[in-house]
Formats: sequence, C-alpha cells, structure tokens
Amino acid sequence: MSSILDDQLRFMALKQYGLIESIKTPDISEADLALILKNTENENIEQLATEQLQHLNSQAIQNNLNLYHKFYDLNGMAAYRARTQSVNELKNRYKNANPDEKVKILDILYNAN
Repeated sequence: MSSILDDQLRFMALKQYGLIESIKTPDISEADLALILKNTENENIEQLATEQLQHLNSQAIQNNLNLYHKFYDLNGMAAYRARTQSVNELKNRYKNANPDEKVKILDILYNAN
C-alpha cells in the first residue's frame, strides 16, 4: 500500500517538475523512468523515457563489463566477489541490452565458470 502511495507521490513530483525536464535530468533514476513509462500515454514522453532508460542500461552494462575485466586476472576473495557481482548485474541487464551488448554479456557468462 505504501509503495503505491510512494509511486503516486513520486510521479506527481516528476509531473510537477515536468516529465520531459525530468527525463532529461542527468541523474534521473531507472526507477523514475520506469514510473514515467508506466503512468504516461504521451508517445513523445514514452519515447524519450525509453531512450534514456536504454542509455542508462547501456552505461551500467559497460561499467560492469569493465569491472569484470578489471578483476578477471586477480586472485582473492575481493576480486572473486567483484566478478560475481558484475556477472549477476549483467544477467539482470541482459534482457534490455542491445544486440552487441548481448554478445559481450554472453561471452562473459559462458567464460565465467
């Protein structure tokens, strides 16, 4: 119940600021973009939110690919945990990845074992 109210209040705040302005804000979260997509029927806003969500997903994928490669040859528990965390994040982001990113993710997933 409180989650629904939180979402409604958050969407009202985004709407008051301006949905397009909110989407163009560099520090908008993926959760806010998903909330905008869920609650708007304006095609322009949907397109902008989708593009921004894809951009954020691509950035996160690239960051996790870089992190995995950074710790690939290192030994120790910290390096193992960093690689595992990267692999898990890549698995979660796979469905929204573009085709090139999917190839890179699959390469890591098949070689991670």
